[in-house]
Amino acid sequence: MSEYILSQGYGYGYAVGLGALFCFIMLTITKLLTKYMGQVQNSERFSTAARSVNSGLIASATVSSWTWPATLLSSSTWSYSHGISGSYLYGVGGTIQIILFVLLALEMKRIAPGVHTIAELVRVRFGKTGHWVYLCYCVVTNILVSSLLLLGGSQGFESTCGMHIVAASFLLPLGVCIYTLFGGLHATFLSDWIHTVIIYMIICIMCFVTYGSSSIIGSIDKMYDMLEAVQEKFPNATGKNYLSFDDPQMIMLTWSVMIGGLSSVFGDPSYGQKAIAADAKGIFMGYVLGGVCWLVVPWALGTSAGLTARALLLNPASFTYPNELTDDEVSAGLPAIYAMGSILGKSGAAAGLLMLFMSVTSATSAELIAFSSVATYDIYRSYIKPDATGKELIRFTHLAVIGFSLFMAAISIVFNYIGVTVGWLLSFTGIILSPEVFAITMTLFWKKMSKWALIIGCPLGTLSGVACWLGTTAAYNNNLLDKDTLATNPASLVGNLVSLFSAPIYFVIISYLKPDEEPFDFTVYETAFIAGDDADTEEKAAMKVSDEEKRKLKRLSYVCIVLNVILLFGAYIILPVSYLGTGYTFSKPYFRQWIIIMMIWLVIAAAYIVIMPLYQGRHVMKELVNAIFKGRETEYQQSLHTTTTTHLDSMTSSNSGDKNVQAETHKDLANVKVRSVEA
Repeated sequence: MSEYILSQGYGYGYAVGLGALFCFIMLTITKLLTKYMGQVQNSERFSTAARSVNSGLIASATVSSWTWPATLLSSSTWSYSHGISGSYLYGVGGTIQIILFVLLALEMKRIAPGVHTIAELVRVRFGKTGHWVYLCYCVVTNILVSSLLLLGGSQGFESTCGMHIVAASFLLPLGVCIYTLFGGLHATFLSDWIHTVIIYMIICIMCFVTYGSSSIIGSIDKMYDMLEAVQEKFPNATGKNYLSFDDPQMIMLTWSVMIGGLSSVFGDPSYGQKAIAADAKGIFMGYVLGGVCWLVVPWALGTSAGLTARALLLNPASFTYPNELTDDEVSAGLPAIYAMGSILGKSGAAAGLLMLFMSVTSATSAELIAFSSVATYDIYRSYIKPDATGKELIRFTHLAVIGFSLFMAAISIVFNYIGVTVGWLLSFTGIILSPEVFAITMTLFWKKMSKWALIIGCPLGTLSGVACWLGTTAAYNNNLLDKDTLATNPASLVGNLVSLFSAPIYFVIISYLKPDEEPFDFTVYETAFIAGDDADTEEKAAMKVSDEEKRKLKRLSYVCIVLNVILLFGAYIILPVSYLGTGYTFSKPYFRQWIIIMMIWLVIAAAYIVIMPLYQGRHVMKELVNAIFKGRETEYQQSLHTTTTTHLDSMTSSNSGDKNVQAETHKDLANVKVRSVEA
């Protein structure tokens, strides 16, 4: 592009200025929680947030984790290219991934509440060789997902304001690295909430201005008329029209992304880390309501910004009038930015870039914590220094955060310079990594799965997927294999399907051909994981769940299965296929209902994500405010002073061994029980 919608100042202002401000805020919050609430970042709290995070923060973290730059840009691009079906199918496909993962999260919390990472489950069950096979998949997923985040963010910044790719790749994660380093997983949850609130606010403004007060569109009926008009000059290239689901290419695209994306959910340790951090009572509602709230993020943004970018092609307000966006502009995700700039002015484009910044930094923080946890517990403590102290674990975790920040930036730059796009990398990720989906699922649910099934089955699944991917590409493109043909929808869909569903077949066959000596006893997980020596009493207690909680988690698993069936078959198969099979084109009244339902959903989701974490943390916030501004002691400070007084009295009444008593006093004060806070 020769001309950018925003100046470079916006890019550097967000990456450096806003990044530094946000870093300062998070470090201040971390310092206050440490001083007044006793939330010291020991080895357990850094990686697991003391396993006490409530449902509100889990929901906001779920929304944040699934809101990648690709979520914001691709959903709008799909709507621009394919019409109303694009953003809806993007949203439902991603929500299915979330609700399916809930089954894994519930089972992990039920049978292995003391685990630190998902990969630890594989080590305990299948030993060193099986652990390293799964660890390869796990770490590669972590790397590719992190690269996807920075790739989408840096390309979006470059396309919007001309910020240099290398600068964006290194500056975007800089502030995140710093506050993650000092705040750990708990800081990630707090930053997730703040980022998510800002994203919802911007999407709400875009939706209500587009369909309510804009002088360019301003009503649902006007949008309908404009989409009908633009169909005449710029017809839908892959489907019937922009007001219909009759688009086979769109159906193949959404299934390819949904199936391939399962690997980036089930295999990415950051998602498991949130499940580990969740309180047993809130894990189900947190994930399910988080998924319901997330669905409307791509749906609403695509239905407003994506459709606006298409509808305005006949209007001088379009940045590309009287032409369509070029293929490069579409692949860069510019329909969303252009539409927001047209409707809201330059500030709208800046808001779009702000959303992109928020999505990159929030999800990056989760990836940093995930990699550092895997490096610390699955590599350092498992194989390098099994008797590592809590301080040594924290030190290694910090080194892992710093090292991975630099590494993910470097990998992102490499992908940028070899011309890899977010869509291409997302399809590739699913094809090579999908076997890990059933690997971890069957590890948790099938006691007869053998070690050799995992060791042999995963690579076989990957090879099968890659072979079918290449073969389908050759069949559909006259034996031409290059970066572009490999990204076609039929080839990507076949590769992802084969990679995902061939793996469990291999697992079952190999498990019966070469079984383990005895079926696995899942009760082993209850005592298999130990806390660091710096963990307090309540952090250790959180590594166990009661029998009543286990029964409740089991019941919720059945509820989750029902929800998955309803969502998968109802919202993702029956509804789109009905529209596709009948060739139905939305009438104006039906389109009006579609938009109204979406906007009501958006308002309710935004209200829940904003209010619920504040409501659940109201007691902690009140205690903090009273301590900071009114000088009142928190419960933690009171317990600290009580312990001090008790030991001083003991020292005064003692006639001998003063030095020993004093030493014991300092030792006990250093190990004061820290109250676990749901914040």
